[in-house]
Amino acid sequence: MMRENAQRRLPRAGLNGRGDNLSWRPLRLLCIYRLVAVVVVLSGFAAGRAFNADGVPLPLVFFYTATAYLGLAFVLLGLAFRRRPRFIVQVAGGTITDIAALTVLIHSAGGVDAGFGVLMLVAVAAGSLLTGARLGSFFAALATIALISQQLIAHFAGIETSGSFNQVALLGMGIFATALAGAYLAARARESQALAEQRGIDVENLEALNAHIVQRMETGVVALDPDGDIRLANSTARELLGPVQPGIGQHLGKRAPQLNRTYMDWLTDRAMSEQPLPDAVGAAEFVPHFQPLGPQGASGTLIFLENQTRIRARVQEAKLASLGRLTASIAHEIRNPLGAMLQAAQLLEEADYLADGDRRLLTIIAKQGRRMNETVENVLQLSRRAPPDRETIELAGWLNEFVTEWQGTHGNEGLAISLDTREATALFDPTHLRQIIDNLLRNALQHGGSGDSERRAILRTHVQQDGRAWLEVADNGQGIDPQLQEQLFEPFATSSRSGTGLGLYLARELCEANEARITLAEGSDDEGACFRIVFPRPSDQEDAA
Repeated sequence: MMRENAQRRLPRAGLNGRGDNLSWRPLRLLCIYRLVAVVVVLSGFAAGRAFNADGVPLPLVFFYTATAYLGLAFVLLGLAFRRRPRFIVQVAGGTITDIAALTVLIHSAGGVDAGFGVLMLVAVAAGSLLTGARLGSFFAALATIALISQQLIAHFAGIETSGSFNQVALLGMGIFATALAGAYLAARARESQALAEQRGIDVENLEALNAHIVQRMETGVVALDPDGDIRLANSTARELLGPVQPGIGQHLGKRAPQLNRTYMDWLTDRAMSEQPLPDAVGAAEFVPHFQPLGPQGASGTLIFLENQTRIRARVQEAKLASLGRLTASIAHEIRNPLGAMLQAAQLLEEADYLADGDRRLLTIIAKQGRRMNETVENVLQLSRRAPPDRETIELAGWLNEFVTEWQGTHGNEGLAISLDTREATALFDPTHLRQIIDNLLRNALQHGGSGDSERRAILRTHVQQDGRAWLEVADNGQGIDPQLQEQLFEPFATSSRSGTGLGLYLARELCEANEARITLAEGSDDEGACFRIVFPRPSDQEDAA
């Protein structure tokens, strides 16, 4: 397809005259040559007359013919620049004019030995070069006939000439040979020029295709020169690193200091292990890979940036399939005997002969059984989770509706929720977002407050300079134990004896499936735990949609 498009775009040389390189430009050069040649001929004639030199048997005929030829040369040059009439008409008309004028000049100058036969050769060769073998042969035949005719006229009119019929015949043969050779060379030149232009178009198309591929790659690409200046940064690299603008003076250290430090470490030790780095606002991680260009990186370095957030989102989809099969078998093996145990404990509690100590033991059994059942439900929730069905969410209005609904369901449990929202949009699965915030609010309900103070939670939204929105959920509790923070989002990590430790793990999995990121952020002085969800950039959202 690319080659067919290139062929359709090729300039068509020759008879149609649409290709400037192969038609009009050479024609204009021929017209300029014709004008210069006539001026030289007239100058030579004038110089000979000034010194009373003999050699032009018919001076008046020579002078008037040369003068008319000069005027026609000016006209033909103007038409060539205007490109009117058609190319083939101008070439044929100009060549026939050359043959007629040069024939008269040869006749009036005394024959072919006067030296104007060379001009006839050039005129026919030029016409053959511009039109091809068929018209070139016609011009050669016309010139030969014209030369023989002038020789016959001179012979029967008794005009003394310096040439013979043998010389005219030899000149005619030379004209034919020149015309055919010129047509052959012109055809080869046109083929070579067309092939070169076709290759040039192919190269341009390939360059455009490569540029398109590089810009659309999910892997960020940054090209550095030997001085560390950015020469190329595709769209993914700019999304990961922030406002990177390639150009002279745009040094990597000014645009991406952390990546530049890693790059300098790599220059020192090229066997260093590759470590993930946060992006410009810490919402994603990327792993840089360095590739030297030229011997020892003499021509610069290519940096490939892999977006770990997107990779994790795809890995999550693969994990779900295997996790679903595993948890389905776990549910089958655990829930049935667990249900039987809880039912048996409930029946025992109704017995009248149990002592108080036995009833306490039954209460423990029921409580721990319900906790085990909750763990199984959370694991099943992970395994049953379908791939995200993302929608554009107006966070302010959506959160207002969610809080109203949540308070209507949990109003008596004593958690005061406030909103501090700005106009912001996010591409996220609404079901997943509801599940994440519900888990975070449950944590605030369980761990919020201190002493007898009221449990409070606040939901905040914000839009950064790059257009990326984030959502924070903060409570007024004691905060997260520093020893637990490193394992906070790992499964079964909890400081509560009654918790399962799967809520935050589930929240992280849901965020990564939607190409977002949840982190433990720093709240204000009167706040305890503060969790921040950073959504993808608007450009990422458009690509995902």
